[in-house]
Amino acid sequence: MNITVCIGSGCHVKGSRGIINILQGYIAENEAKIEIKLKACFCQGHCTEGVVVKFNEEIVTNITKDNIIDELEKRLDI
Repeated sequence: MNITVCIGSGCHVKGSRGIINILQGYIAENEAKIEIKLKACFCQGHCTEGVVVKFNEEIVTNITKDNIIDELEKRLDI
């Protein structure tokens, strides 16, 4: 799975760095079970709905530190 986290201005202000930190920890803890490529990007065109995370080709908005793991696990086959 490819995960891309927006780090543009709007998403940065809403906590994208914290989202990346949580994802990095999750990936490290589960690397034997899953293969995830984590990337960062700039604007995804949904600035008022940040933090924006793209799971493969699916754009998901309003990601927070509280819901990122739930949103990720919805899309994983583990």
